[in-house]
Amino acid sequence: MSNVATTMTAPKTSAPAPSSPKLRVIPEAENFSAKTTYKGKGVVEATFALRRGEGQPRYEKDCTFDFSRVTEEQLYLLAMYGAKVKVQAVLRAMSPEAMLNPKTLQRVDVLADVLEASRQPKDPIEAAVRSMMKALGITEEKARAMLASASADAEKKVAKK
Repeated sequence: MSNVATTMTAPKTSAPAPSSPKLRVIPEAENFSAKTTYKGKGVVEATFALRRGEGQPRYEKDCTFDFSRVTEEQLYLLAMYGAKVKVQAVLRAMSPEAMLNPKTLQRVDVLADVLEASRQPKDPIEAAVRSMMKALGITEEKARAMLASASADAEKKVAKK
């Protein structure tokens, strides 16, 4: 018996190597909307935009996130990042007095203050009333009265011009 090793070589062809798939470039004029869908059993599908840097093209990325092996504690800690970023944005949008008040959003109701707050009502007056109630800790009646007073003052200033 002989131990002869044979070497197999691939036949030489002129076919090009397969190219890897590319992400879709999002045109600058396109108003891209990210999408996130919970599929059940800890699986979330997301479509979002990404870019390498300022002035670079935006790309559309589809991604499936598997949270099935994540503990409840890890999930809360992960959710905390997004909730904190949204609360920071809400605080920045408030008046300096409200933003710098340590009692403003001292305790955050994640459902009401973060998840539902990002859904803008169709009526801007309702949005203002809700924001004032949350920021200042006042009743709806007081917020509406403050808005009516501010509106009357603005109308007087416009009439003087």
